[in-house]
Amino acid sequence: MNALILDWDGVFHDGRKGSDGGSSFSELDSMGLNLLRFGHYLQTGQILPVAIVTGERNETAEAFARREHLHVFGFYAKEKTRAIEPLEAAWGSKAATWGFVFDDILDFGLAARVGLRAMVYREACEETYHYAVNQGWVDITLQADHAVRRFAEQQLVESGLWERVLEGRMSMSEEYQAYWAARQALPLEVIDFSPKL
Repeated sequence: MNALILDWDGVFHDGRKGSDGGSSFSELDSMGLNLLRFGHYLQTGQILPVAIVTGERNETAEAFARREHLHVFGFYAKEKTRAIEPLEAAWGSKAATWGFVFDDILDFGLAARVGLRAMVYREACEETYHYAVNQGWVDITLQADHAVRRFAEQQLVESGLWERVLEGRMSMSEEYQAYWAARQALPLEVIDFSPKL
C-alpha cells in the first residue's frame, strides 16, 4: 500500500451529525493512523500519504486532517473518483496501489479503482455490504467501532512491524522522533472536489 484514502462519515464515527454538520472522532483512531504511518516510515523512510476524502466540508474532519498533518483534506466529493487524478499526480503513484477505508454507497466508485478495500460493516447496512462484497470491492471487513484503529493494527501485524512500531512509539526512539519531525513538517492540502461548472 503506497497511500491511503479515508472516508470520514461512517468511518471515524457512526454517521450521526448535528444540525451544523459537526461530528466527532476518537483518539484511538488517531493513534492507530499515527502508528500505521510510523510503520510505513520505518519501511520506506517516507511518510505514508493519507487523504480524507468526504462528501461534505466537515469542520471536524478538516481540523483532524490539519492536526494529524495528513497530506490532503478533500471535500464535496460526491463522486469520489474525482480524487484519483489529482492524487495520482501529487503522490506519484497509481490508485491501484492505494488503500481505502470506506462504509457506504457513495464510496463504491473509488473502491472499485483502488488496490486494497476495507469496508466498515454495520448491521443496518447489511445488504449494501453484501452488494459490495459480491462486486469484489471488499478485501477487508472492519467492525464499526474504531475502524481506523482496527485497520491500522491489522496492517502492521500482517507486515510484521507491530512490535517494532509499538516499542518505538513507547520509547520515543530516535526513529520515531525522526518520523515525527517529518510528519509535523507536512502541510495540509485542502481540495474542493465539487464539480466545476
